[in-house]
Amino acid sequence: MKFLVLGSYSNEALGGFVASPEDDREAAVGAMMEKLGAKMHSMQFLRGEYDFAIMGEADSFDDVAAVKMLVAASGAMKELKIMEVVDMNGIAGKANAIAGAYRKPGS
Repeated sequence: MKFLVLGSYSNEALGGFVASPEDDREAAVGAMMEKLGAKMHSMQFLRGEYDFAIMGEADSFDDVAAVKMLVAASGAMKELKIMEVVDMNGIAGKANAIAGAYRKPGS
């Protein structure tokens, strides 16, 4: 499965960046995901509501959720959201295949 993670660092983690600005978080996250058998395609740092976005692939949602659990338990995150990337054409095809089976309320 492909996924997108949006996250915001805790104040404690931001203090860690100030103390060690050379700390390569992209390498650290990539190595952790690789150990799980997942792959990080990119990690971008952002301005705005979230501090970073990660795009990657894993065998299952449970794999990505395990990463979230570990990182959240460390206290480094204020917020961490996982979203699964979907195939919109595949979804639309399935909706088209069952379209005749649906009747809207009152019709």
